[in-house]
Amino acid sequence: MAMQTVSARIPGEDLAWLATYDIQGAATPSDKLRALVSQVRRQHEGSLEYSASLQWMRDLTAPFVNAVGAFEHRHANHSEIVRLVSDWAPQIMALLIAESSLGREPQRKAQEIEEKLLQRCFQLLAAILRLGVTPISDCYDPQTLERYLSPLLDLSGVIAASRKEANKESGHG
Repeated sequence: MAMQTVSARIPGEDLAWLATYDIQGAATPSDKLRALVSQVRRQHEGSLEYSASLQWMRDLTAPFVNAVGAFEHRHANHSEIVRLVSDWAPQIMALLIAESSLGREPQRKAQEIEEKLLQRCFQLLAAILRLGVTPISDCYDPQTLERYLSPLLDLSGVIAASRKEANKESGHG
């Protein structure tokens, strides 16, 4: 592919940011601009595959993840909730970005995407629920999980009772 020279004037603070922005495989501002343009083009065309989307989402969340890691190190504190969501949010977003086209079989593709999204969301939910096994959760505020867990457990009880009743009425229970 033949390269074309483009001249652009950008604010100094944007250039300074670009110089410090870490993009895998891109060292110079020119490399970084090429990588960013390529990434946005692939996203726009719907051809950004999952692994590239995941790397992009992880790049976007890296400053937060690094800041939390530094905070936790300084204060000898940890939140498994923050870690779980920081790990899973980029995965879910990458799926949404990579699956932006429903293609020639939209019904089948929509069902496939729905299945993948539910799988990832329920894996995250299960991981969070496992934190409720012990009386004190691994959170900055140990009561955080309890505030949200109790209503969820109540809701799951209602769902279980409703399903049990529906199964009884249909002869499956």
